[in-house]
Amino acid sequence: MVNMNKLYAVILAGGKGERFWPKSRANFPKQFVALFGKDSLVQQTYKRVKKIIPIQNQLFVIPRELVSMLKKQIPVKSCNIINEPFGRNTAPAIALAAIYLERIASDSTMIVLPSDHLIEDEQNFFACVRFAYEIAQKDYLVTFGIPPAAPDTGFGYIHIGKEFSKQESISSYNGLKFVEKPNQKTAEAYLKAKTYFWNSGMFVWRVSAILEAVKKCMPEFYISLKNFQKYIGTNKEASLLRKIYAKAPATSIDYAVLEKVKNIVVVKANFSWDDVGSWQALERHFPKDESGNIRLAHFYGKDTENSIILSDHGMIATLGVKNLIIVQTKQATLILPKDKAAQIKELIKIIGKDKAGKKYL
Repeated sequence: MVNMNKLYAVILAGGKGERFWPKSRANFPKQFVALFGKDSLVQQTYKRVKKIIPIQNQLFVIPRELVSMLKKQIPVKSCNIINEPFGRNTAPAIALAAIYLERIASDSTMIVLPSDHLIEDEQNFFACVRFAYEIAQKDYLVTFGIPPAAPDTGFGYIHIGKEFSKQESISSYNGLKFVEKPNQKTAEAYLKAKTYFWNSGMFVWRVSAILEAVKKCMPEFYISLKNFQKYIGTNKEASLLRKIYAKAPATSIDYAVLEKVKNIVVVKANFSWDDVGSWQALERHFPKDESGNIRLAHFYGKDTENSIILSDHGMIATLGVKNLIIVQTKQATLILPKDKAAQIKELIKIIGKDKAGKKYL
């Protein structure tokens, strides 16, 4: 059994979750919404992680305005929370967490986990984590690659090379290149090639290894964070971090760092994973009726096919419709064709431009 007593979980609990509007809102984003069972996604993440990593070794990186919501849902203390002044994507968030960890446990290893992913088959997940932990001890930057089930254009991909190592049913590969979200033709080619995995956004690495990579790829930001490090725990901490974040690049760890380094290893995930990025994710986790509808509401329908109907308030009735997403809350109702689900952010921008509409976001 691998001894992982130096493993810390860094859980990224920010994000707007706009694609799940109106169920998800600015002050109640996706990770806090109970979409798959009675627990929210962040609650599910916490319960999963605590089975292998004690709460004292868990750090939640989260914008200040969401801290009270986190504490309502999870029994975390202030010492488990890293307050971001505001969201700046994953590169600043991960680098900041590494700076904190270097101060409190310099010889530690961190697993980076988004708070809004759905992971089933936990035992296989834990086995992959242990395998990744072993590889990370050799100063590799390890990520989990998801074998694509379809030519999906909504994910970034990782191009893999030769097999790096194997442990029972789990394999790892040299990571050759991170690639951005492809068009349909390219995604189909990736699926056919079988050497491209979906980028899960989950990582395992030694704190010293990721900080060395940040130093190389984001030198100005690294210097700012190292200067900030000595003020952690003082009355200057919050104000100095705000100044640093105001100048920080709003960019992903993939683009800022991982695309530029060579010591990447990809563990092939053998567990079920879903980043639940849009309302259509419900189709992968809930049964359909005889007409292909997912009913998560007090619902009556006639000649209604292949639709997703969700409501936590009142009743929904439909007649002669198909391929729709219908979401009703106390504050707002959303109706759109399924093939427009990826464009919800554009709709939110329109609503946000109107003074009367902003209160519903």
